[in-house]
Amino acid sequence: SPPAGTCLLSDTVMNDCEIVLAGIELSADLIVLSIREFDVILGMDWLYTHHACVDCYNKMMTFYLQDGTECKFIGEKNVTAPSISYTRVQKYLKRGCEGYLAYVIDPMKGTPSIEQVPVV
Repeated sequence: SPPAGTCLLSDTVMNDCEIVLAGIELSADLIVLSIREFDVILGMDWLYTHHACVDCYNKMMTFYLQDGTECKFIGEKNVTAPSISYTRVQKYLKRGCEGYLAYVIDPMKGTPSIEQVPVV
C-alpha cells in the first residue's frame, strides 16, 4: 500500500454494496482503493448516517440500523502491538522508508526498580 501522506486515486465506486459487520448485514457505497491492510473503511458519511459513536478507549463502536436497532461492535482488547527487529528497521531505513520513534511514559506506573527492568 502507498506510504502515508500520498494521495490514492480511484475510478471505481461500488454503490449500495452489502457488507457484513459482526454478523449484521448493512449497506454502504464503497470506493475501491489499493490498500491491503484493510478490508473496508467506513467513512464519515456512513458513520453519520448510522449515528455511530466510536469509543477508542474501549475499542467499541455503537451504531444504529434504519429501524432504530442499536448495534455494538467490540474489537479485541489486549492486542499487543506488532514489533520489528532493529536489524530489519535498519534495512528499511536504508531503502528510504520513513521511521518514527515514540517514547511513551505511563505516569501512573512510577519508576521501576532495577530488578523490574527486563534484561535481554
